[in-house]
Amino acid sequence: MSIIITKEEVAFQNEEKEKRAAELSVANKQLAFQNKEKEKRAAELSIANKELAFQNNQKEKRAEELVVANKELAYQNEVKEKRAAELIIANEELAFQNAEKEKRAAELSVANIELAYQNEEKENRAAELIIANKELAFQNEEKEKRAAELSIANKELAYQNKEKEKRAAELIIANKELAFQNEEKEKRATELIIANKELAYQNEVKEKRAAELIIANEELAFQNHEKEKRAAELSIANIELAYQNEEKENRAAELIIANKELVFQNEEKEKRATELVIANKELEQFSYIASHDLQEPLRTVSNYMKVFEEDYTDVLDNNAHKYLHSVNSAIKRMSLLVKSLLDFSRLGHNTNLAFVDCKNLIDVVLLDLETMIEKSNTLIEVSEMPQLNVYEIEIRQVFQNLITNAIKFRKENTRPHIKIHSEKINDEWKFSVNDNGIGINPVYFERIFDIFQRLHTNEQYEGNGIGLSNCKKIIQAHQGTIWVESDPERGTTFYFTIPNLTT
Repeated sequence: MSIIITKEEVAFQNEEKEKRAAELSVANKQLAFQNKEKEKRAAELSIANKELAFQNNQKEKRAEELVVANKELAYQNEVKEKRAAELIIANEELAFQNAEKEKRAAELSVANIELAYQNEEKENRAAELIIANKELAFQNEEKEKRAAELSIANKELAYQNKEKEKRAAELIIANKELAFQNEEKEKRATELIIANKELAYQNEVKEKRAAELIIANEELAFQNHEKEKRAAELSIANIELAYQNEEKENRAAELIIANKELVFQNEEKEKRATELVIANKELEQFSYIASHDLQEPLRTVSNYMKVFEEDYTDVLDNNAHKYLHSVNSAIKRMSLLVKSLLDFSRLGHNTNLAFVDCKNLIDVVLLDLETMIEKSNTLIEVSEMPQLNVYEIEIRQVFQNLITNAIKFRKENTRPHIKIHSEKINDEWKFSVNDNGIGINPVYFERIFDIFQRLHTNEQYEGNGIGLSNCKKIIQAHQGTIWVESDPERGTTFYFTIPNLTT
């Protein structure tokens, strides 16, 4: 009875095998159709690769995205390494299964059950293949949108192509293996126990792979989400870059206009500088000639007044002597004024710089003014002074004029106190001459540097109003500036700067 049942069961199994063979034939046809579809997709992929080659040329320009792309690629490489390790394990498992299949000649019932299960698995894999194809179509659409991620996409696409080639090869091997398994299953009538154990083991492995697939899908979803974020960021960056380029073009246009205007202004300044040089030379020549020619009639008048005073001393009364004294005083003042004008016209003709110790130069000036200092009981403090390339005679005249003015315009019943100080600021030296004198009203700060401008009469303070004009001209010749700060209650401070001249 047992034998009869077995034959019936064998007949039933044969019928089932024929059905499965028919299903397998359909599956092979479907697989052939899928292979044709893959060939079409390979042709589309070739076109996409050509388009991608064009996009690669564009991608070479986007060096700013390389850092992000490299990080993502490193992350993907790690994932790929994990998958490669899993593939090695799967290959080892497949080798183990092949060895086991050679022993399973007597496990027919289990093999049939396993065949049914495997057919179900094939259907699942066919469904997964359809999903994979849809995913591939989705990825192709995504790749067309990812113009901003070209460097990453190229590498990822190359990797995917390799993976697809591997999977195509694995599919061919799987088909061969399926044919081999069908032949083997006919031999597995007696391997029931071993097949059950193997089936349990395979179920565990499949559960693990299902869990891994879920994790891989979640990871893929995360990567797609990250790519969408990066695409949005890149879009914003492109908009910002376009705006910056427009701004740069606007600024470049403004700069061109500004450069043209600057060239025009420089040309105008050169013309005016040339005119000013000519005017200054003419003015200096006129001042020199005028002052020189004025000396002669003054000397003539002075000589005749001396002769007149000597020849007619006994005849003249007291009033006449007073008149003669007034005339002689006026001639002396006029002579001094002409001499000062001549000195002013000569300023700037000394073109030789000398390396001068300013402390020694001030000591020489104080020695020349020794009588005036002692008579006024003036206290003078001099701080540390630099050594500079200057026009020695002119700088000495500056210090002499400023110290003389500080002593001259002192307060009554107050001992004059003068402080001379220097400090280095960037590439120039700043000097100051401070006094505790009568001070200057701020409304006259600019006027006092003009030639012949005086704030007091000769009866109050002697002078010709040319000293500070000389100082201004000398400092300007040194490419410096001079200015004054004053408080009528506390005194006056004159400041001037001198750069480190080399030529």
